[in-house]
Parts: sequence; C-alpha cells; structure tokens
Amino acid sequence: MTPQRLGIGWQVGVQSGWGVYGVNLALELAKRGIAPEIFFTAANVTLRQDQAPVLGPHLERQRANSGLLTTDGILNLDYPFLHALSDKLGLPGTLARVHGKPDIGVVFFESATIPHENIAHAKRFAVIIAGSSWNAEVMRAHGLTNVRNCPQGVDLEVFAPGPRQKIFGDRFVVFAGGKLEYRKGQDLTVAAFKRFHAKHPDALLVSAWHSPWPQLAQTLSNSIHLEHGPAIGANGQIDIAGWFRANGIADDGVVDLGAFPNLETPYILREVDVALLPSRCEGGTNLVAMECMACGVPVILSRNTGHLDLIQADNCYPLDLQIPIGAVTGQKDREGWGESSIEEIVVRLEEAYTNRAELAKRGAAAAKFMTGWGWSAQVGHFVAAISEFIS
Repeated sequence: MTPQRLGIGWQVGVQSGWGVYGVNLALELAKRGIAPEIFFTAANVTLRQDQAPVLGPHLERQRANSGLLTTDGILNLDYPFLHALSDKLGLPGTLARVHGKPDIGVVFFESATIPHENIAHAKRFAVIIAGSSWNAEVMRAHGLTNVRNCPQGVDLEVFAPGPRQKIFGDRFVVFAGGKLEYRKGQDLTVAAFKRFHAKHPDALLVSAWHSPWPQLAQTLSNSIHLEHGPAIGANGQIDIAGWFRANGIADDGVVDLGAFPNLETPYILREVDVALLPSRCEGGTNLVAMECMACGVPVILSRNTGHLDLIQADNCYPLDLQIPIGAVTGQKDREGWGESSIEEIVVRLEEAYTNRAELAKRGAAAAKFMTGWGWSAQVGHFVAAISEFIS
C-alpha cells in the first residue's frame, strides 16, 4: 500500500518561526507514517541526532520536489498540499499554480483586514489551519467557514526546566527575544527597561533580536517612545548595542546574543529570571513565549491577539492595559493590535523583582501549562483537523 503523503509549501529549517514549524511538523508526520513532501529547505537544516534518521529520507527528496516547480503550467499533485498563506491571506506567487488533492491553507497572519478578493480565493482551500484563536475568529468574521484552529507546538525534549549555571552572576536577568520589528514591541521593552534599570542597576537585559530580515528593524522608526531607531551596520546586521546606547542604556546593562541556533536557546533561558514580550500583535501563539514558558521562565505577556491562547490566571504576568491601535490610529491593517503601557511593564518588572517566590510560582505554572503543548500533541490536533483529506 502506498503511504499517504502531505506536501509542505514553505521553507523548512530556516531560522524563523515558519522554519521551526516546518521541521517539527515534518518530523511528527513522518512518525505517524505520513510522508512529508518537502519543497523548500534552508541551506543546512539543523537536526538532533535522534531526528536525522526520521527526517533524512524526506529531506533527500526535496531537490526532486523543488524541480517540479520549474515546469510551466499548473502542477497537479495526487496528494494534499499545505500552502503557507501570507498576511491578509495572500498566496505567494511561487505556489499559486500548485494544486494539491486537495489544497489546504496554513496561516499566521497579522492583519485583521483581509481584501475581498483574498477572501474569495481562500474559498479554494478545503480547509484553512489557523495558528491562533484570534486568526480563526478574524477569518470567520470575514465569512470563511472552512477554518480550524491548530496552534503550533514546542519541542519539550529541548525546552524544559533545568539547572541554572549563573553565567550572568547574581544579576536580575530579563530576556527579550523575537525578530526586531515594530510589531514585536521591542521599543516598549527598551523604554521600560531603561526606567527599571535606573532603579535596579543589577538588572541585565539579554536580547535575542537578530533575524534573517534586518530591514524589518526599520519599522521601529514608527515608535513614539524612543528618540532613536535601530541602524543597520556596515556588516548588514542590526547594530543592537548601538541602539541601546543611543537610547540611554549603558553597555553594562545589556547583553546582545546575536544570531544563534534555536537548539541552543534553552541554555540561555535557564539563566534568566523573567522574559518580557510586549508584542503589539502575534498571528500565532509566539514561539519564543512558548519556549520560555516550557523552560519555566515567567513571562510578561501583552494580552492581545495570539498571546490570548497562552495567558491563564497564574502562568504569566499579563499586560492587561491594551490600547486598541487600529481604533486609535484609524489603521485598519492593525485592527486587533494592542499597545502595552510602559508604566504597566515597569510595574510587572517590579513585581517580578521584589517577589521572587511568586516569580518562581508563575514559572512553574508556565512549565506545567506547556506540557500539553508539545509538538506531538499539536501535530496530532493538526492531523485530526485534516483527517478527512488524508485518510
């Protein structure tokens, strides 16, 4: 009997949320006897020793699959195909002519305003998998009924609580991660930490903000909270250390981690006291937040969009005050976005700093909460959502 196949229409293994998602989705599909047909990969896909035998044979077929895209006309596949939809439910041109049996959409969008023509095109898909409850609600509000909510997972084999080596000494360490851009709210982090550090010089901000898209950092010039935006250095990378200095945070108050493999992240996370992630919008559930929580790191989270799926009463420090950016500015593309209060961020940092027992309690609750969010469980939900098409 020919095994069931499922095409994956985005780059697997690149250092991004989509890349991590693709690797883990492919691995879990393969473990279930569903062959992942991979069309795009990073130059080098980093796998653990136990993962390579599972995914290796499927990665070897990638070149042949990619070659199919060089032909002209419609490419009709005899197996289901997952299309990565872009913001506003756009379909990248490279894959617009690829037709699976059937076509399935996967989306983590950040704009609640979807053009009418994109809604019409979205009805082509047998089902659209939403990366968050917020995404699902927005699509249903636009009249789409072929929507199922299946958030991403987290690698619990890698991201788990562990011993602290105190590589930062006795500093109170605040971690901030995610690609540098206005949407992620790093300007709020810098502005709030500057105030907090002035009162607590023993505090240290550890940033992991580099990404393959340094040009996104330029969107922070929209911020009203900082005088200076980040600059791109002569090496083509974001000068994050220079950005901190320009905005009044001395070198001894920050550590910029630069770019490093996702598999090394837990060793850093086990060294921090709290994470600060005041995103204005998350299309999905924010992989960085999930990784922090799985490691038992208490997280200060903005109560908006995709973060709503993660926030419970005792598993984080929620930023409850959310100014509705879309309504205030009239920018329809930013409906659903929330602007966190710098004052509330500072209050949450103070709570974490002064009550270490409560800090530890919330970190333990976060780790417990995330035990239900492993990739095996989440891909299980994914497979169940499309089971009628892959049976």
